[in-house]
Amino acid sequence: MTKKFVNIGEIDVFEISGVTDTIQNLIRRGKLWMFEKLATDKWWADLFGMITKADYSKSSPISPSGIVSVIKDYMYRTVDIASIVGEEIGSESIMEMLSEGLSSALETNFNGALQKIMNVWKGSLPSDLSYALSLGQRLDRVDRLYALSQIAPIGHSPEFILEALVSGADVRLRDALSTNKQQYIELVTAKNTVMIEHLTQLHNFIANLISELVFWIIGFIDRIDGLMSAIAQEHMARLNQLEDNLEANKLRYDYGMIDSTKFEQRLNEINVDVESTKNTWEAWINRFDGIIADIVDKISLLKDKIVNVIKKYLEDYEVDMNTVINLIADNVINNTLDTDLKNKALELYEDLKAYRKSGFNYS
Repeated sequence: MTKKFVNIGEIDVFEISGVTDTIQNLIRRGKLWMFEKLATDKWWADLFGMITKADYSKSSPISPSGIVSVIKDYMYRTVDIASIVGEEIGSESIMEMLSEGLSSALETNFNGALQKIMNVWKGSLPSDLSYALSLGQRLDRVDRLYALSQIAPIGHSPEFILEALVSGADVRLRDALSTNKQQYIELVTAKNTVMIEHLTQLHNFIANLISELVFWIIGFIDRIDGLMSAIAQEHMARLNQLEDNLEANKLRYDYGMIDSTKFEQRLNEINVDVESTKNTWEAWINRFDGIIADIVDKISLLKDKIVNVIKKYLEDYEVDMNTVINLIADNVINNTLDTDLKNKALELYEDLKAYRKSGFNYS
């Protein structure tokens, strides 16, 4: 305590004028100078060196025991300097330096430089949930222990980490099956396109065939009708001629130009000619009926053959396409990647829970 030289009542004149603070600060500075000479620069450098030399663990560049060691060393050093320059300055110079001196106010200069230097040896930015999501996307291709080492430092509960792994694995599964899915869609689309196209062509062919056949049959019937009309007219002319002969012979008989025997003979001849004409007409009719029946049978047979050929082609094409499509579908159905990813995610989940329960040794 600085001695009070001048007192006015209960008031210290030096304290009012600030001389006391100046004297105290000069004394502290002298002590600090003495401490610097005794401790050397190494003591100050070790404030940061103890962090870089701290022990590490498998899950973090600084182990729990290393953290405890740093804290204890900082406390001892705080007491060391506080014993010389006072508790307030001692704690401010070291403890507050960590929280205030390296705050965001110096983020882009001193703090940034310090962080960069520390990260070279002891970088320890904690993992976030995106690590688990990324691991899930290649879960079938990473070693279990490696995956566990990556997800262990993530500061989330195992349930959230499992969800991130499953979400990433779902992306991986979709990517793995996307090629088969695309091939399946393309083949089914191609098959449907060909089937529809050929069915359309078959429909158009049959429609055109029916149209052409209808017109051809109409023309054919017209030609048959013309022939039948011509033959009928010829036979009618023949019958008319025979009728005229009958009447003429009747007149000859009536006028006594021929006797009954001759008249009977001529009647028999005319009757034979009529029967012959009738038989010839029926023969023509039967022949036309046969021609029409043959044409109808040939058209029906030709139509059936064409339709069967197209149907057989479509059936064979569909069978071949379905064979390939079913192979792709079987490959998707029998793919075990889904189960493998689930099993590995659950295995990591159980390992993580056991890992979290094991705890650390801080001694």
